[in-house]
Amino acid sequence: FFSDLRNGGWLSSWCAFISSALNVLFDRLAPEGDLIKMFRTRKNGVELLEKLKSTLLGLQAVLSDAENKQASNQFVREWLNGLRVAVDSAENMSEQVNYEALKLKVEGKHQNLAEKILKHCRFRNVCLGNHYFLNINEKLEKTIETLVNLQNQISDLDLQKHFGSTKQETR
Repeated sequence: FFSDLRNGGWLSSWCAFISSALNVLFDRLAPEGDLIKMFRTRKNGVELLEKLKSTLLGLQAVLSDAENKQASNQFVREWLNGLRVAVDSAENMSEQVNYEALKLKVEGKHQNLAEKILKHCRFRNVCLGNHYFLNINEKLEKTIETLVNLQNQISDLDLQKHFGSTKQETR
């Protein structure tokens, strides 16, 4: 185990984690997913989610090459660590929104019809409170900014885009 860690085995685990987390995020960013539904009523919410998705797709395209180069290039290792942290942040944010969607859905089932109409939209257009939305929106913008910065470093690290399956997926 320890020799595997010294030989970069834990870095491959990062790539597996990142790849898995990206797949979860892409599922949550589906057109009829709760994330989109929760942001649909907000001015720039859906656009931010689309930007998040396209940025993640661009980063996913170089993940396989980064995995191959991490053992010999400390800058790629550091880049992968930054990507892992940013993807983890995006995943945490999506978990918070999913939790809020579930909470509103459950609360809606326990209210009488008049309260439901006054306090919430129907679940397919669940409304986020202003404070909650601003908090999530700020986190989303910071996460996207970090991901875009990582995306801008791709050419400096000489990472190549591969659109097939990653090394981890084929194992």
